[in-house]
Amino acid sequence: MKRIVLSFVAFLFAVLTFAQATANQPKAMKPIIMVIPEKAWCINNGFVKSNDPKTPDYEKALLNDDVLNVITKMGGIMQERGYPLKNLQSALDELKNEGAMDMALTSKADGEIVEDELDQLTRVAQADILVNIAFTRTAHGPRNMVEFRVTSIDAATSKQIGGETGRSSASGAPISTLLEESVLGFIDNFTGSIQRHFEDLIANGREGSVIFKIASDCPLNFESDVTLNGETGELSEVIDYWMNENTVNGSFTQNGKTRNRMSYEQVRFPLFGKGKFGGKPKAINMEGFIKPITSFLSQFGVSVATVPVGIGKAYVVLGGK
Repeated sequence: MKRIVLSFVAFLFAVLTFAQATANQPKAMKPIIMVIPEKAWCINNGFVKSNDPKTPDYEKALLNDDVLNVITKMGGIMQERGYPLKNLQSALDELKNEGAMDMALTSKADGEIVEDELDQLTRVAQADILVNIAFTRTAHGPRNMVEFRVTSIDAATSKQIGGETGRSSASGAPISTLLEESVLGFIDNFTGSIQRHFEDLIANGREGSVIFKIASDCPLNFESDVTLNGETGELSEVIDYWMNENTVNGSFTQNGKTRNRMSYEQVRFPLFGKGKFGGKPKAINMEGFIKPITSFLSQFGVSVATVPVGIGKAYVVLGGK
């Protein structure tokens, strides 16, 4: 009897330990999503800037009831599956407070730095994934049929992650209902591809690019000799060293260097960084990742200015103190 009691106690202890360990495991993180009308769809349907027919006007598109209903419904479907959302209209409203930003970006560093509205939207919204939607509504007498296309895009690289198409039956139901019918058949595969991509970002870092430039008042160029830790080498090699020490698994590719310009592609930077003053981890973009190089390079008598373009690209301009 004593042996039976001891076995039961041991079993109960194992069950409780497993339950406690399971409860303490962090919940699977979800990427932040922003649903937007597809660029090509906006252009083909006339939702473009009045001064540039090749540039989508998202604010104009949102004035269309069908567009607004489709975005709202698609956002709701994603939210039901646990994905945090960034509202496109809110991001557009925030951009209105950045009127001088575009001018600053296009005029700095000899006019090379250009940030279009989609870059601005991703930077302001800090969304991880853009869900692009395109749809066609076809009338069949009193009934409508909706054909729907959806693609997921990495906001940092603009690379496509996944894509699906769907078609509703012909019905007199509202377009939001037809949309739901057309996407429910593939939405689990679609969100699965998004989640797998996001888990890869957590494990291996987000991919982005950095461009370094020398300003006219900088006392050095990238071929100048500098000394670090008792060793002498070119300034470009010192920057390579910093990149190797700070990227995830030392993953980056230097794809071009002159005396006054260096560029890096496939830069894997952490999805999260530590907040100031012992703060909790927070999501960072490329600018947040590269900013610490400011203090690192200051030992060589140069100043550093960083300029973000979207969330996955940054310019680093070296000048004089």
